Amino acid sequence: MAAGKSQSLWTPAFALLCCAQFFGSAQHALLQPTFPLYIISLGGTPFKVGMVLACFAVTSVVFRPLIGGWADKWSEAGVLICGLLVLSAAVFFCFIPIAEATLFANAWRGLGWAGLSAAGYSLLALSAPAERRGEASGFYSGIQASGSILLPAVALWLIDAPFGGFQVVFTVAIALALAGAGAGVLVWRHAPEPAHGRHGVSSGPWWREILNVLDREIILASVLSFASHVTFPAVASFLVLYAREIGVENIGWFYVATGATSLLARPILGKCPTGSAGGGLCSRALCFSRWRYWRWPSLPTSSP
Repeated sequence: MAAGKSQSLWTPAFALLCCAQFFGSAQHALLQPTFPLYIISLGGTPFKVGMVLACFAVTSVVFRPLIGGWADKWSEAGVLICGLLVLSAAVFFCFIPIAEATLFANAWRGLGWAGLSAAGYSLLALSAPAERRGEASGFYSGIQASGSILLPAVALWLIDAPFGGFQVVFTVAIALALAGAGAGVLVWRHAPEPAHGRHGVSSGPWWREILNVLDREIILASVLSFASHVTFPAVASFLVLYAREIGVENIGWFYVATGATSLLARPILGKCPTGSAGGGLCSRALCFSRWRYWRWPSLPTSSP
């Protein structure tokens, strides 16, 4: 029967959304090992590296509810494009060879990332069939992580290449975000409109809308998401400095391995059952990741 037929997942809107997300995430993956090395090359300290990374995290988290509300009132695809354009434009400040300029650039990148993330997940909910949203989320997050397979290793190769350097990496990062913005323009043409329309979305002042985000039904999911993401950015960014300190070569393979396993696992896990079974899966995954980081310092290393 027609009612029982599964709707197609790979619509033009969903495919273009994944394409835009890939380019935005690829830029982030390219810059993740680049910024620590760049700050150190400018005479900075690991503390200053942490400050640069924190600026991105703070603006990305603090402004995301506001940008999400803006997407509801105006256009999800429009906010997606604006986020990618901000991601591209912010990297131009990195050409100024002072650490403070990179700090400022990464703060602006956080705003762009907030727009990309908030609008991207809204468009995911609009473009994916209701009965296949778990699967769609698996593919979407997998594509989001696919840039981390090769782009960090490419960044390290470009930095050390005879024709390369940090400026070459920054140029590629600008081009990636611009390509994502181009895909976002096509998303705007194919994305479905929300059923509720654009009127009557706001129910009060902006600060009350932020407080309304704290819905008891999403607190547990938010805590689990925070716990799963809190450590990896620091590990992925500082790992390149730690590897050089202890004499580990070809650290790019770490990013290849983590990105590949993440890409292969997410679509499969997206088909796993939700509810209590899904909660048990999340708990086991979090325990495994914490054990992995705890065991890391005890692994044998090569001498410098």
